[in-house]
Amino acid sequence: MNQNKIKKPLLALLVILTTMLSVNCLEAQQKKKITPEEYGKWEILRNTSISKDGNWSSYQVDQINKDKMTFLYNIKKQTTNSYPNSAKAKFSKTGKWFVYEKVLSGREQKAKDKEDKKDKKQKTKVNDKVLINLTNADTLLLSGVLNYSFSEKDSYLAMLRENEGAKTLLIRDLKTQSQMSFGNIKSFEWQQKGELLAMIMQTKDSTANGIQLYDPNQGILKVLDQSAQIYSKLQWGKKSDYLFAIKSIKQERSEEVSYQLLHWKDFSTLSPKFSSFNPNETESFPEATRILSNNIRVSEDGNSVFFKTYSWIQTEKKEETKKKEKDKKSKKDVDEYEAPDVEIWHSKDELMITQQKKSANKDSEEPIQYVWHVDKNNSLALSNELVESIRLQVNNKMMIGFDQSPYSFDAMFGRPSYNIYIVNIENGEKKKVLTNINRTSRISPDGKYFIFIKDNNLHLYDIEKRSSANITSNLEGTFIQGDSYDYPVDQKPPYEGGLSAWSEDGSSFLINSEFDVWQGFVNGDPSKRITSGKEDEIICRHRFVYDEDEFFDLEKEQFFSLRGKKSKKSGFAKGIIGKKLKTLIYDDVSIYQLDQPYQELNLLTYKSQSYDQSPNLNITNSNFSNSMAVSNTNSFQDEYAWGEAELVTFNNAKNKNAQGILYYPANYQKGKKYPMITYVYEKLSDRYHRYTIPSKTNYYNTTVWQQEGYFVLKPDIEFIPGDPGISSTKTLENAVAAVIAKGDVDPSRVGLIGHSWGGYQAGFVPTQTDIFAASVAGAGLTDFISMYLAITPAFGGSPENNHFEISQERMISPPWKSPDNYIRNSSVMNVETLNTPILFEVGDNDMNVNWRQGIEYYNAARRAGKQFVMLVYAKEGHGVREDKNASDYQQKILKWFGHYLKGEEAQDWILNGIPYSEQKRRLKEK
Repeated sequence: MNQNKIKKPLLALLVILTTMLSVNCLEAQQKKKITPEEYGKWEILRNTSISKDGNWSSYQVDQINKDKMTFLYNIKKQTTNSYPNSAKAKFSKTGKWFVYEKVLSGREQKAKDKEDKKDKKQKTKVNDKVLINLTNADTLLLSGVLNYSFSEKDSYLAMLRENEGAKTLLIRDLKTQSQMSFGNIKSFEWQQKGELLAMIMQTKDSTANGIQLYDPNQGILKVLDQSAQIYSKLQWGKKSDYLFAIKSIKQERSEEVSYQLLHWKDFSTLSPKFSSFNPNETESFPEATRILSNNIRVSEDGNSVFFKTYSWIQTEKKEETKKKEKDKKSKKDVDEYEAPDVEIWHSKDELMITQQKKSANKDSEEPIQYVWHVDKNNSLALSNELVESIRLQVNNKMMIGFDQSPYSFDAMFGRPSYNIYIVNIENGEKKKVLTNINRTSRISPDGKYFIFIKDNNLHLYDIEKRSSANITSNLEGTFIQGDSYDYPVDQKPPYEGGLSAWSEDGSSFLINSEFDVWQGFVNGDPSKRITSGKEDEIICRHRFVYDEDEFFDLEKEQFFSLRGKKSKKSGFAKGIIGKKLKTLIYDDVSIYQLDQPYQELNLLTYKSQSYDQSPNLNITNSNFSNSMAVSNTNSFQDEYAWGEAELVTFNNAKNKNAQGILYYPANYQKGKKYPMITYVYEKLSDRYHRYTIPSKTNYYNTTVWQQEGYFVLKPDIEFIPGDPGISSTKTLENAVAAVIAKGDVDPSRVGLIGHSWGGYQAGFVPTQTDIFAASVAGAGLTDFISMYLAITPAFGGSPENNHFEISQERMISPPWKSPDNYIRNSSVMNVETLNTPILFEVGDNDMNVNWRQGIEYYNAARRAGKQFVMLVYAKEGHGVREDKNASDYQQKILKWFGHYLKGEEAQDWILNGIPYSEQKRRLKEK
């Protein structure tokens, strides 16, 4: 018998069995992909906290479908309780009590939102809270509570309720469960260090308005002030025992309001010392000047109150107004005169009329900064026509004042500079100390020094000696950002703001080089490098972990964040400044938001996440020797295919080494060729460890694209000033080529997408290169000349000049000085070389980039016969916010790329125009 005849069938069978086994193994390894119907269960971590006794932690988890759940974690027992349909949980002051707010389920909330849209009357909100006794687990429903607050020792709970427009305050004794109520309460505040309660009363007719003080321990109520005026800004001191508030003052011939400042201190008895400042009754205070209610600040000792003033805007009495209107009508009958609707715009206006309209005071007048010294009962103007603004340091006797007037023309176009003054708040004295400076630090806590930037170095200024010294020129470190800061400004900024912190005694300070923290000294000693990040390219920065810390203690351990510039690892270190630091944690994930909720507790919290690890809350001790993960969001993720992420490198347009993030498709198979979406903005690689939940309304969603079978590339773009579009093109060509060289991406199926500044690049780059098979541009700029000359409502009605010359567009000069640059980098002026189909999205209410930019490109592409589709979303702004519109945009992106990158059948809107009437008919059918 011929053996070959036997072997060949056996061999064929073996091949078939091996192939089947391989396929079965592959199918066994692959996980299911996430369907759009499953997006809703993905979770977001919110509202994390720890009780003051250190026994409990709380966090909230919101699902994409709008369900909310609160979790209460017992730190010692490591057990968890959960409360569905709850949010905004808080611990009491001592940690003995826990309160959460009841909310509707996601489905119920969506139905309510839908009904609210139909019926535009103001809807009542469910204001039920649940109070939990953490000692014995007893619960109590608090119905209809708008606002609540515990007293310092948790002896009492104050609850504000509203019934038919009237607000009632209930004070519950948490030990005896007895209650006291007060009517017509507008707001209330507990004493910071004590158990007195201050309340603002406000009645409908204002006759019984006032501020009252209640002592629940003695059951005594005292009226602190009473009038028919409106009271607000109730505030107790944190470190000193004062109470502050303001009372409105109306002027007969003005619609504007001024305020009287009210101040009480010494609450050892219920007869505190009262002081007030009434601008109308103070002879030394300028006439026709009113106090503004915003940005009123009080020093920690309560002795200095800082406020701003502005001129009264005079109006006429109603009788006079009616008479003038009658006279106008009579005059019109005689000579038919009618006042024109006209505005006078002058090229010398420092603030354009549009900016003046946007400003709160509707004028270019600068408000004047004042201080009221409570103990001396005098007021001083800290700013004036010359010293235009003050950097407030409310606990300092010296402050920095700024005069921009000598440099006002340059400042109008994004190049601000100032003369620097030192202002003494005790006597109001103002001394000019520096000229032509664009950046300074805060003054040291002893009021003697500050740091400023000039000539690419940091300088220390001695206020008493009125002299300065260069503190970085002789150091072996880079303190001023160089070419990597690609905005074309004369003076590049320092790293992380330059000054990091002052010591409590003002004797030393921390400054940042590119990688390290340095300790500097005011006595002239040379600065010392106190971290060692440069050697491994780890960026080290000092971090306060307790919210109230402002200055560092030289004798206490300080914390430092660690971040690998290229590795993207992160973590924290700590140590005494000047001694060797100890690394606490440093890992290939994002470790962030290190906090010490209470200074007296040996507990720290931090969050961690990575590309494939959902953000979670962790609790540890100060040495990180006992870390525990508290939350466990999106634990079901392991059931699904998720993909991978890696860092890639390439040379950018400046021929410098650059990085990008490459995301792999879910269930990636080596050897298969995939399509790729390239998402572009500026520098994105620092987001390497960012976790992205799938969503129907997040239209630029990396996870969704991976689930759809795409590679996703997010490259860092560093721009060449004067040629932002050209340099972006070169960088993208290099970045895409580097990925294609890896062998997984089909070069004929690469797409480009971006929004705003990324939308500009997604619209412009395809006019310069044919490497992209399709592009999607959202809210992008298209014509640099017309956009340069535009006014942007979102930026306070300001012109685009500075934005274009030295900010994001980086064009250096105006178009009449460099017209070739503007033409060379404008999409509409290069439409003839566009060979890539473009989907362009705009909102017809965009206040950042006017949708006319999209219209210009659409008109140009239409005339040039290019494949161009524009989506116009009604009543949408710079981003698509309405869920129905956002999900529609996401689906259109997927259909666009699905056709051009995956060869799917094109929907008719992609290839052909659809009559408006047909579009409306289809929308109604959905």
